[in-house]
Amino acid sequence: MRIGLAFRAFFKAMFDREAAERMALALDGENPVPAISHTPEKPQPAPEKKPAAPAQNPAITLLATLQREARLIDLIHEDLDQYQDAQVGAAARPCLKQCRQSLDRMLKIEKLVDAKENESIPVSSDASPARYRWVGESSAASGQAKLVHPGWQATATDLPKWSGVPEDADVIAPAQITAT
Repeated sequence: MRIGLAFRAFFKAMFDREAAERMALALDGENPVPAISHTPEKPQPAPEKKPAAPAQNPAITLLATLQREARLIDLIHEDLDQYQDAQVGAAARPCLKQCRQSLDRMLKIEKLVDAKENESIPVSSDASPARYRWVGESSAASGQAKLVHPGWQATATDLPKWSGVPEDADVIAPAQITAT
């Protein structure tokens, strides 16, 4: 239950800036819910109910694409202890290349900070913890920091549209079968 919620929260925060800001407020202990007005409102007529289109969690859509195009889950779930490091590397190389091609097609991924590692960058004292994570002791008061990792951000998304039935919404990859 919690891992599913974590995946949903991760992808919602990744692709929805407003949701990410509300999550950051909630995690910081601030109240992200606006105050409720106690003035009575006139009841609104119920909107017409349209049949719900099948939906698939974007996390499942992304995993399904990475499995279909790069066999990522197969590689992750393989018992790698039975192979030499060179064999694992040889198997991982095409998987990783295909994953990158898929991600490049579906998400426009760019560096969050346009600077080189170990370069000094300016960081304001009120910088977002979603954008900057202090590693080691913080010296936020100085306004400068050494970049350890530039971070990543998705600047656009284009996940494939799912057209299945609701009971198949959690299927990442179908079982492959052949005639006996």
